[in-house]
Formats: sequence, C-alpha cells, structure tokens
Amino acid sequence: MFGTLGPASIIVFTALYDFISALRLRLPKSFRSLWRAFTSPLLDFLRLEDLEGPLDYDIPSFIWVHRTLITLGLVNTFGHLAYLVCAVDLRNYAGSIQGSVGCITWAYASLRVWIKPPKTPPYLLMLFSIAHAVTAAVGFVIRDITAGSVAIFVLRILFSILYAWVAGILPLQSIRPAKNVAKPTDIPSSSISCPEDNVNLWSWCTVSFVEPLLSLAEKRTLNGSDIWCLSPFFKHKNLFNKCLKYRSRYPSHSILRFLLVSNSLDLLLDIALEMWGAIVGFVPPYALRVILSSLDNPTTESVSRAYWWAFITFVAHLSFAQVDWLKNWHTRRCYERTRGQLFCSLHYKALRRQDISGQVSHESEGSGRADLGKIVNLMQGDAYAVAQRFWEFAAIFSSPIRLGIALVFLYQILGWSALSGVVVILVAYVLNYPLAKYNIYVTRASWKAKDRRMSVVNELLQSIRFLKYYGWENHWARSARESRETELDWRIKENIVDTIISFIWTWIPSATALVSFLCYTLIAKEKLTVAKAFTSLALFSQLQEPMTALPGQFFAILHAYVSMQRIEGFLSEDEVPDWASSLTSPEATADLDVGPHSEIGFHQATFEWHSASTVSSEARFRLGPLNVQFPKGVLTLITGDTGSGKSALLAALLGEMDCISGNVSLYKREHQVALCAQNPWLEHATIRDNIIFGSERGYDKERYEAVVEACALVRDLEVLDAGDMTEIGEKGITLSGGQRARVALARAMYSEATCILLDDPLAAVDMHTAQHIVQCCLSKLGQGRTIVLVTHHTSLCLPVASYVVELSRGQVIRTGSAREISNAGQGQPETLVEADESTAEDESRSLTPNNEADILSGKQTPVASPTVKGKLVEAEVRAEGHVPFRTYWTYIESAGTLPWILTFGLMLLIRFINIGNQVFLAKWGEAYNLSTFYPTSIIDYPWEHLPPPDIDVKPWLWIYLYISMAGAFSVLGYIALGYYTSLQASRSLFIRLLNRLVRAPSRFFDTTPIGRILNRFTTDINTIDGALQPSARAALSGVLNFVASFIVIITVIPTFAPFALVIAWLYVRLAPRYVKALRDLRRLESVSLSPAFAGFDELLRGLTHVRAFSMESRYQDAFYCKVDTFQSFDHVYWIVNGWLRWRYDCLGSVVVYLTTLFALWKGVTNGSTAIVIVQAGIFAEASRQLVRVLAQLELDFNSVERVVEYLEVPQESPSIIESNRPPAYWPSSNGELVVEDLVVKYAVDLPPALKGLSFTIKPSEKVGVVGRTGSGKSTLALSLLRMVEASSGRILIDGIDIASIGLEDLRTRITIVSQDVSLFSGTIRSNLDPFGEHTDRDCWDVLERCHLVNLLRPASGDDITLDMPISQTGALSAGERQLLALARAILRRTNIIIMDEATSQIDSHLDDQIQNTIREELSAALVITIAHRLKTIIDYDRVLVLDDGQVVELGEPKELLKRAGGAFREMCQKSADWPMFAAIMDDVGQT
Repeated sequence: MFGTLGPASIIVFTALYDFISALRLRLPKSFRSLWRAFTSPLLDFLRLEDLEGPLDYDIPSFIWVHRTLITLGLVNTFGHLAYLVCAVDLRNYAGSIQGSVGCITWAYASLRVWIKPPKTPPYLLMLFSIAHAVTAAVGFVIRDITAGSVAIFVLRILFSILYAWVAGILPLQSIRPAKNVAKPTDIPSSSISCPEDNVNLWSWCTVSFVEPLLSLAEKRTLNGSDIWCLSPFFKHKNLFNKCLKYRSRYPSHSILRFLLVSNSLDLLLDIALEMWGAIVGFVPPYALRVILSSLDNPTTESVSRAYWWAFITFVAHLSFAQVDWLKNWHTRRCYERTRGQLFCSLHYKALRRQDISGQVSHESEGSGRADLGKIVNLMQGDAYAVAQRFWEFAAIFSSPIRLGIALVFLYQILGWSALSGVVVILVAYVLNYPLAKYNIYVTRASWKAKDRRMSVVNELLQSIRFLKYYGWENHWARSARESRETELDWRIKENIVDTIISFIWTWIPSATALVSFLCYTLIAKEKLTVAKAFTSLALFSQLQEPMTALPGQFFAILHAYVSMQRIEGFLSEDEVPDWASSLTSPEATADLDVGPHSEIGFHQATFEWHSASTVSSEARFRLGPLNVQFPKGVLTLITGDTGSGKSALLAALLGEMDCISGNVSLYKREHQVALCAQNPWLEHATIRDNIIFGSERGYDKERYEAVVEACALVRDLEVLDAGDMTEIGEKGITLSGGQRARVALARAMYSEATCILLDDPLAAVDMHTAQHIVQCCLSKLGQGRTIVLVTHHTSLCLPVASYVVELSRGQVIRTGSAREISNAGQGQPETLVEADESTAEDESRSLTPNNEADILSGKQTPVASPTVKGKLVEAEVRAEGHVPFRTYWTYIESAGTLPWILTFGLMLLIRFINIGNQVFLAKWGEAYNLSTFYPTSIIDYPWEHLPPPDIDVKPWLWIYLYISMAGAFSVLGYIALGYYTSLQASRSLFIRLLNRLVRAPSRFFDTTPIGRILNRFTTDINTIDGALQPSARAALSGVLNFVASFIVIITVIPTFAPFALVIAWLYVRLAPRYVKALRDLRRLESVSLSPAFAGFDELLRGLTHVRAFSMESRYQDAFYCKVDTFQSFDHVYWIVNGWLRWRYDCLGSVVVYLTTLFALWKGVTNGSTAIVIVQAGIFAEASRQLVRVLAQLELDFNSVERVVEYLEVPQESPSIIESNRPPAYWPSSNGELVVEDLVVKYAVDLPPALKGLSFTIKPSEKVGVVGRTGSGKSTLALSLLRMVEASSGRILIDGIDIASIGLEDLRTRITIVSQDVSLFSGTIRSNLDPFGEHTDRDCWDVLERCHLVNLLRPASGDDITLDMPISQTGALSAGERQLLALARAILRRTNIIIMDEATSQIDSHLDDQIQNTIREELSAALVITIAHRLKTIIDYDRVLVLDDGQVVELGEPKELLKRAGGAFREMCQKSADWPMFAAIMDDVGQT
C-alpha cells in the first residue's frame, strides 16, 4: 500500500500547490506576515534585483525535453492503465487501486508539463518518479514474483528513472545573472563568469561543469586570464551594497546578527545536510553488525541478508558523496560571503574612521587603535576565524545527535556496560573545562602578540632606508625577533594546552572501549563476539568525531568570539563627521544649505587631535577658537611660526580633527575639494595617473599639458625615458621631494575642485620654481577657484593673494585682506617677511630634482636608471610546475631532521598498534568458538597460549590494556612532537626571512612593494605556523594508511589484489589534472593577495588625501575588484576540490562494497571479514587522502616556496667584520676624507655614475657639493655610506678604506640628515636615543639647542617629558619632525655629517637659530652639504662642483666666484640670489 500512497501523496501536494498558485488566493494579512516570517530565512540573501548589470533572459528553449517528459508520462500512464485492466480481470483489488492511482498520477504529471512547460527542473515531479522507481525496486526485492512479472518491474523502474533523468537536463536557473556566464563549450577565461550559473541538475551534482578548466590545466599552466571571474552572486560589490542597505534599515543590529541573517539559507541547508550524514552515518556500523552476526552461523538466508546489507551500505556511502558535495558548496558560499563582507566592512570602516596615524598604540592598556599591522591581522586572521565558524556551522548541532545515537546503539549491543563509557566521557569533559578557560586567555594574548609583531615588522619595513642610513637595521630586526619570540612563547602555551586536549579526545574512544569491554566481560560475564566487538569499535570511532569535534568546535567558537570582538572593536572606532566623508555626507540641497556654493570656513570652532583619551584637557594641542570665513574664488594665505597650527587648520577644515565646539563649513561631495599636503602622498602608479587621479574628465590633453607647465614639471618629464608614464614607487621613492610636491600640486590643480587646500608646496622648490608656480599656477590656473595656501613665502605670494590669516600657538592673531597686510609696512610681523626658504630635496631618491645648477644650460642630464620604460615594480613572480625538493628540504632542515625521523617512526608504530588491535579483537571474539581458535600457524602469536576468554577473560583484558596504553602514549608523543617540529620550523624560517630582508640592498625595497613583503609575514608565515605541519603529517599518514590497509586486505583475500590495483589506478588516473589545476590556482591566489594589502597600506597612509578628494568610492570599488580577483581563484579552487572529492567518494563506496562481497564470497571467518571491511574503509579513505592531501601539501608548501624566494634576495656586505673593526675613536676630528679614482655603477649593465672621482676633504672642513641633476651628487653621498658599492677606486676616512670594514661600523660613524624624516612609534626619548646610549640631560640639552622644548610645550603651559608619545607619521608638524630628526643627528655626535637641506619646513627666524646651532654643535665635524640652493653653501670652506660624474671645480666659494667662465660662477649668475653673490664678489674685490 505504501508503494501506492507514497507517490500519490507527492502528486496530491503538487496539485494543491498548483491550485493555490493558479488562483492566487488572497490570504489574510496575518497569515501572509506569518508566512513571510517563516519563509524569509529560506530565501537567498542576494536576488536578481540586487545585482548590478544586465541580466540574461535569452535562455535556450528545451522543447524536446518537454515532449520527452510528456511522452514518458503517457507511457507510464498507459502502462498503469494496462495493469489496472489486468488487475480488474483477475479480481485483484489491491492491484486495481495501485493501477488506477498510478494511471491518474502519471496522467496529471503529463498534463502539468503540457499546460505549463517547466523552465527549470520540476523537482516535485522528479521526486514523484523517483518514488515510483524506489517502490518498484523494493517490491521486486521483497515480493515473491513470477518470471513474467520481472520484465514489468524492470520497465517500471527504467521508465521512472529515465523520466527523472530527462527532467534534470533543464537548467537550474531560468534567468542568468549576467550576459557573460560561461557556456559548456566556452574556453575558460577571466572575461566570462563561472559556469555554475549555467548548469543543469546532473552537471551540477557531478561537478562536471568544471572540466573545461581541468582540461586546460592538463595542457599548460593556468594563468589569471584563464580563470572564470566570480558569479554576480559572489561579487563583493553586490554583497556589500546589500549589507549597507541592511545596516541602514537595522542600524542597531550587530555585524554578527547581520551575518546570520544574510547566510540563513546556507546555514539551514548545512544543518539539514549535516543531519543526513549524522543519522544515515550509522547505517554502515549497523550493517557491519548484521553481516558479522550472519556469519556466526552461516545459512543461505543469513548470507543473503549479509549481501543485502552490503548493498544498503553501498547506497548509503554513495549518498554521502552527493550530500557532501552539496553541503560543501553551500557552506563554502557561506564562508566566502562572510569573509568577503568582513573584508569589505573593514575596508569601508578604514575609509571612514579617524586618521589615527599620529597616535601611539598602547596594546597593553587595551585601548590601542588599529594600525596597519593590526588591520592586516584582522583581515588575514580574525576575518578567516569568524568565516570558518560559518563554514563549520552545522557541526555544533550534529555532534550531540551523533553522540546520542551512538550511545543508544552501544547500549543495545553492550547493555549497561556501554554506560561506563559515558562516565569516561564525562570525566574527559570535566578535565577539559579548566583547559578551555585557560585556552581562551592564551588565545587573546597570542593575537595581541601577533598584532604587536606585525606592527614592529611593518614599521621596520616602512623605514628600512633610514635605518640603513644610520646602521640601525639590525637593532630594529632584533626588536622584531623579540616580538616574534613573545608571540611564540604564547604559542608554546597554546600548544601545550592543545596537546593535552587533543590527547584526551584522541584516546577517549580507546579508553571508552577498554572500560566498556572490561565491564561487559569481567563484570557482566558476557561473550565479546566478533560482531559485538567490531560494531562497538565502529561506534566508538563514530563517537570519536563528535567527542573530538565538540571541544574543538567550542574552542573555535570562543576563538571566533575573540576575533569578532576585535573586529567589532575596530568597526566601533571613532569616525570622521558625516560631512567629512563622501560616503556619508549629505547631497547638495537647498533645505540643508549644503552644496558647492556654500560657505567655506569656521564659526567659533575649537579643535583637538583625535585621541583615545576621553579627557579633553589631556590633549597636547588645541586649535581655536576659529571664526574665519575664506573668501570664495580667491587665494587666501595661512602664515605663522613653526608649530603654530597651520597644517592643523587645513586638517580641521577637512574634518580630520575633533571639533570640540562650533562648526565647520565645507562641501566635499562631487569632488569639490582638492588637497596638496605638506608631505605629498602619491599612489604607486604612473605620474600621469597620479595627476589625473580618477578625475571625471579623464585625460584632457590640453588641460593636462597646461597643468604640467604651470607646475614646472615639463623639464622633469623630458629627462625620463617614459615621460609621464614613468612609474612612481611606493611613497614616491623615484621622485625627489620637490617633484613629489609638484606632482601633488598638479593633481590638485587638474581636479574639478572649486576649493583647493595647499600645505606649503613651495617649501620643497627653489625660488625660481616657486615664482613660476605662483605666477602660472596659483594666479592663472587658480583663477576663480578658492585656494587656501599655507606658506612661509609670504612676500612672494602676497601680490596674488586676497586674504591673509596669521596663526600663533593654535590661535588666529591676525586676519585681513592682502592689501591691508601689504600696507602695514613697518608694523608687519616678522613671520610675514619673506622667509626666503632654501630648497630641500632628497636627491638620494631623485631621478630629476629641482636644482639651481640645472638653470645653467636650460636642460637636465638624463639620469641612468635601472627602470625599463618607466616600469619600476615588476609583477610578482609566480612559480610554475611542482614545488622543488629544495623547498621541502628547507622546511625539514628548519625543523631539524631528527624530529622528522621520530615523527615517521611514531606514525609507523601507531599504524602497527592499530592493526594489531584489530587482529587481537578478532582473535578474542573467535576464541569463544574453540573450533576456530588455535589456528595452525608457523608464528607463535601471544594469544595462542591464553586460556579461552569464557573461562578466564583477564589475560585478554590485560593485553588489550597494554595495546591501548601503547597506542595512547604513541599518540601523545606524536602530537607533542608535531607541535615542537612546527614551532622550530616557524621560528627558523621567520628569523631567516627577517634577517635576509633586513640585509637586502635598498634597491630591493625600491622595486618590491611593502604590501608584497608583508604578505610573506602574514599569509605565508601564518600557513607555516598553523597549516603546514598538519598537512605534512596528513600526507605521511595517507601514504602509510594506503600501504598498510592494502597489505592487510591482500593478506586476508589475495584474490582481491587485481581489483585493488585497478581501483587504485582509477584513483591515480583522476589525480594529474586535479593536482595541476589546484597547484596553479593556489599560486594565483597567493600572488593576488599582495596587491590588495599593498593598496591597503597605501590607502592608510593617504587617507586624508582620499577623503579630501572625495575618492572613497573609487578606492572601495578598487578594493572590490582586488578581492574579487583573489576570491575567483579561491572559489574555483574549492569547486575543483569538490570535483575530485565526489569522484573519490564514489570510488571509495565501490571499494568497500567489493571487498565486502569478496569476503562473503570467499567464506573467510567473521573475524577476518571484520578486519577486511574495516581496512577497506581505511583503504578507500587513504586512496582519497593520498592524492588530495599530497596536493594540499604541495599547495601549503607554496608558502614555504614564497619565503624561500626571499631567502635568495641579494645581500649587502657584512654588518661587522670582526677581524677588521675600526678603533672606537674612528673617525677622529683630525681625520681626512680621501676619494681616489672612485668609479660607481648602479648596475653592471649601466654606465658609471661616478667616473674616476678624486678629491680630499680636510678635517673639520665644511664642503658644499653642487652640480646639475645627474652629475653624481647623490651617488657620492650614497657611496660614502656604501648604499651603492664602488666598482673601482676607494674612499679613505681617517686612513681606513671604508670597503674593508663592516657596514654597521661605517654607517653608525657617519650621520646623514635629509629632508625626508623617519620617526618611530614610541616616545621622544626612544626616537632621539633608541638604544639608551645617552643620559636624559643629553637629550634635554639637544632638544633645547634645537628649540623644540618651547614648540612641543602644550597650550596649557605644562612641561613636556621625554616620555611624550609620538608615532611614525605623528601629530607633530613637519617642521617639528625635521627639528626632532636634526636633534637626533646632533645627539649622535659623529665627526662626519652629510646634510641634505633638512630645515625646509621651518620658518625663517627659527631657521636662522638652527643654522647657528649647527655651526656651534658641528664646528669640529667634517660637514658635506649637497646643495640644491647655492645660497646655502656660499659661506662654506670649499665647494665641489660635479658634472657627469667628474670633478669640474674644487675651491673656496669666493675664489670660484671670481673665476671667469667657471662653472660655479655661471651657476650663480643664473640663480635668483645673484645680487647677493655679486655683493660678495665686490667685497672680495675691495679687500
């Protein structure tokens, strides 16, 4: 009867559904609301209406499918009609009912397809046809049917299955989400999206839609252009836009709640599919019990029952293969969406949060805000930890169910003795509780230590060039190593806890089996037969997974909770006001009085720098109250002393300071504001891209050329091989300070902005260029635009200015029109007098610096540069082919060969103990039957002389105890040794990587983005820390399991050998394409991560600029694209993984089924049958693991390969040469600097930059070095520090050849002071004296001499302390930073100083005081000044003039000025300061 009612009920439900849908019944509102609430979790988070871009409605029609379905339905209808007629004729009433119901239901199915042809698979009709096939198959097995009825049953089954198969050919989606969805015949390409949106049911269930990619991987290496782009349902912009809509609708909901809501469908499906595995997973153990029980007393009926249950087990295993694929896809989608939404949320928050680069993080206090290192950890660590919980969400629900079913099942087999095992489990949980609490504490501390390590490494890499200048890189590397050791110390504690926990839960199945068997045999006096023993062991193994998983899942949830707290903490950090970010600022409306024509300025506004402290009085600097309105369409000057708050005023206007009172007026949307900051921020892109900067007008040639000309960039671009297509390195390293300032100025002027904020761009250029910029750029290009200019060049700018604001100590002391200021005459404040700043450009990083010497010929000499056609940074290298053996050996060597030998030995021992345990249990069970005990054997086994267990079971229990304890301690040693080995390898590789990079030449950092290097220290080191050791051990375990299980099966059933070899060949046959594809995908994924994080580093440094230009959306969209690229590789990687897993699971089912059939066919003992079935399962799993885990191992070793790549970077000379260290007093104040025939090349294939240079500088002499761009000035300075090694010749300092000593000994004895300032997170003292070599009095003295004490004193008048916190990019003004760097240089007290105009950001009056300090403090030192501004060195002892790498002139300035036709004289004549030089010549002539 069920065979009739089952399919019929499905058709009844289908008809009811069709009826309601057709009539569109108007249901009560309360019912509809209830229905929506019930079904909303079952709806996909992203729907077609949420997607960007056009949809594809052009789906091919499947008329033949509809006709075939109708035909098959009618065939089944007439078949049942014929059956009905026969049943009526034979007066078979049951058959009449079955025939009539079948006829009616199949007729309805055909009618339904005819009236409304389905566009997607008709799942209800497919379920109906499958129900018919199943009921027919069951009836065929359980009924006594005649030979004539066989054909009827077979035809009924075949037609029903054929109906379901044809219906499954229809596409899964009736509308494609994009026009470019890949078709089955398309060659894989990144221009088309993943074909999972264009599949039918069968290609989806078998994962065959991915085979075009596998075929391509078999032919050649996959490239990024070969991988399908993400489906629109996975694209991060679509996901995050929906996320933003949800947040705006439910602003009070937490991010966790949003993640649960947005993934509800996947999570519910995950739970449902997991429950199938949890419940049906007990079919194999039950079948094993039936099979082994049937063999105790074999009869024809019992053997038939054994064959039947073997088949049921086979079907169950096949169902697991399909369920696992479906579950893994949905959980993977949940994981990818969760991770992507967290990525985008973190990036979006970074665009909106306050710029806290000027704060110092206090992690120990728990109040430190996230810096780059922590944010990268949030993305690379915490986001993954949270997403992983969603991936494994259902396991926490299925584990208790598995546990309950297993215990009930065990109770049925062993009775109350099984409950003794429950006691053991409860004891394990009790022991686990304190360990769990301690584990959470350790995890929190470990993450903080990892953040600290990343911060130190990031700071080291960001400042590596400066550290090399000072010879401090090794000391900073030591700090990084110490922070790493602190992290590893916490990891050791975590490993100890994990070892204990893992040991407890790994040994629990053996312990529960031991206790249960002891109670069952010794106390209950029952016989432990083979069926009971092996079924119990199978159930104890089933118990092991949930028992092991539950604590692990609990810990993982707690770890994810910690990670979620860290993410929530970051997301809750303070943000800039809504109006200050284009992501949140209101649109221009008349009601809000907000728009492009609104006022610009302040109304009774007071500001403080962002601070973690809630007490405003603790602020070091306060700006205001300000009550200033900037005139529209004209130029306004902001002037004041160093540290008066000029830059802070611009920051406050942009919303980058906390507004304590009052308000700010500025409309930033629609790109109405542009900024050129004091420290120019440029993108890692071409010069043209930096100037255009995403402008809506794009590349307007006429306007672009006008801006380049106005910003005096024409000659700079002419000398570059690639012109404006030259690539700018990170932080603008390929350009000088002046060039960076002018490119940033050009970017601001090229923009559509009506309000332009300029923070002293004239400080970095010479007077001639400054005049050109004022006249051509500010006056002409700036006409009609509101320009607010911070400058010390007041008299130069006053003629073109309309309004002036003067600041002092954060307050406005004077405002007025430019005419009023000009008419002030004698009353004009000192700060408004022309500062006449000298140019300060960092030529050491320059290709074409502004230089007065260049005016001599009107052109600049092209500089030899290793860049090719403007390309500086090459694409990241991606390895191809197999991971070389050297990479594996590097890891083994890092951990030590002995631990690996011991690991392998323990793995062998564990396999031997496990097999011995199974054999012993089989013999124990057989020993109850004396006829099968004491087999004839040439080997004397331990159990052969034991008494029968039904007489004395104690010896059997003792042996089982010994085996169990041996296994337990082997596992304990194995786990502990694994953690130790992993720890040693992690420590060694990190230190080697760090040391190698620290000793890399500076050129390496010019051509390698910091984000790419940081990726090695995050993703790759994290893989080495966590994933690599388990992968390596799993690979070894898979090999050993494969070999051991194969040997056992062949030993018991030798005739199975040919079949086993064929099946193994099938496993291996599928592997090559899989391995090649996965290897390429993982490598592509690895290299695609670097751009995302390199760009993130760049974004955080330029956050103020991005917000000023209203470019947040541009950067968010760019981030979407980068993460989409990375995710596309990862997504396809897991689909390919599912392709292999589905096939291997199906093959595994065949292996278990065939071995069971062979064991039954050969009639081996029930003990041997049990061993064979168990080992067949191990063999199937090992076969799958052997390929999958070996592939995973190779993928994980890709991280080691990427680290090894950096272990081979070129190295500088040794830091210290112990056999040739200079004396402590070297260089003395009486030592000369001698350069003899010096030849320097930047590369072997480049022409020399210095050509046979020879000169001598006397002790304590002050020498200025001048020359045109490319003459070799910067090369000479770098040669003195051996940043560039000499090709020939030598440099002698105080009688010692600098090439003969270590670099640290050299660089710590020479000091260079440049315009670019590098400070570190810490305090004033740690920046002045990082290694504690000087007293506090020395530090205070140098601060006072550099006039920093008064500048840094808070407005409240409180004294500063040496422990005042500052950071890498600090809240100090640019002038204060330069003074602090100068104080640090003076404190070093070296006898050789290289000056590169280090006071460009300081006002005129203070600059004069600093110059006096330099003359006094450095009177005994030998000073070399690279001069771009000739006025700087006119009073020096001598001047060295270089041209084309050779000495042109060397002599006293006054003598060189008198030399007719001399190079120096011609330079001075072309200079804006020639009147002053002429007066000096007149004085010389008069004397």
